[in-house]
Amino acid sequence: MLGGLLAACTAQPDPAARAAPTTVRTEPVPASPAAPQLAPASPAAAPVAAAAEPAAETDTADQYETMYVVIADTSRQYRPLRRQMLRLQAVTSQRIDTMGRFYDPKKNLIRLPDNDADEVYAGDYFPRRTPDATLSVEYTTLYTSAHDKSMALVTGIYQEPARADSLLAVVRRTVPTAFRVKTRMFMGCLH
Repeated sequence: MLGGLLAACTAQPDPAARAAPTTVRTEPVPASPAAPQLAPASPAAAPVAAAAEPAAETDTADQYETMYVVIADTSRQYRPLRRQMLRLQAVTSQRIDTMGRFYDPKKNLIRLPDNDADEVYAGDYFPRRTPDATLSVEYTTLYTSAHDKSMALVTGIYQEPARADSLLAVVRRTVPTAFRVKTRMFMGCLH
């Protein structure tokens, strides 16, 4: 069912709609139990020419959301991040979610298997974007400015900064250099 849904969408991320990410390395703030969710960003004003375009080519600015990503570590080498992820999982009991991806040293790429049900991304990288508190190794450029092959050990993605700061406090007990990134992330269809 998910494959049919993914294949049906056509919107693509608009690089102009993405705001520059902000890296925050402050002391964590305790989470409030009822942290408010951020309202989605208002869509950017469409130029006059865009009003004449067909409805299928909608403005994607409203498909970006502000997200708070907790990163334990970064590296251009996958194996040290994987080892760190396993150590962190043992300490925090967080679930590891690779989304079926693995690191292919021949291609120097975190990727889905060639025979993945998602024919568009089979054999390629598909990014983690959904809010949750699972561990995974991702390409850093999705969350903040970095080298194309820089990878991040992501420990959580949140819509609320207080929840991200709570996780950051837990992660810093094991990895004192962990940090939080505030970013505008494309949440629309990637197909």
